[in-house]
Amino acid sequence: MLLVFNLVNFPDALLLLRAHELGLSTAGVVGAYAVYNLAYVALSYPAGALSDRLPRPLVFTAGLVFVAVGYLGLGLIHAPWLVFVLLPLYGGFAACTDGVGKAWISTLVHDHQQGSAQGLYQGVTGAAVLLAVLWAGLAWGSDGQVPLLLSGATALLLAAALPALRHSQTPVPSPPTS
Repeated sequence: MLLVFNLVNFPDALLLLRAHELGLSTAGVVGAYAVYNLAYVALSYPAGALSDRLPRPLVFTAGLVFVAVGYLGLGLIHAPWLVFVLLPLYGGFAACTDGVGKAWISTLVHDHQQGSAQGLYQGVTGAAVLLAVLWAGLAWGSDGQVPLLLSGATALLLAAALPALRHSQTPVPSPPTS
């Protein structure tokens, strides 16, 4: 599930390219990216704390909804000012998935496997994002709508499927201590 998502999760640089293509100046693009980062910063701790109380896949699912709204919105809009609405929502994606995804992975393996599991997760994620930027860049065309809409729709489908899939995954119990 996480691998499939990362195959459609291309780097933020392409979102900023779209913002520029919509008519934002360089300063406007930098400002929009700053607003995205402010939302990411403001929402990260609350999302992490929420994942300590609710199932982490549920919080991760919220992140998928945020990325779907961001990508679909950026693929559909024509007014540059809407970038300042969509990028903060997209910041909710990063807040609900970065730390939460790592914490979720940590519940799937034993304590003595944490480093390997996190390294594998980051490596697979990085490779998938590399593939995502390649296909999205090749499909970008004149305005990026195709990869944005395809990725947004895929994220929305994964968000719908993840709650059902999470019931089939159970955390690995810690080995008994003596």
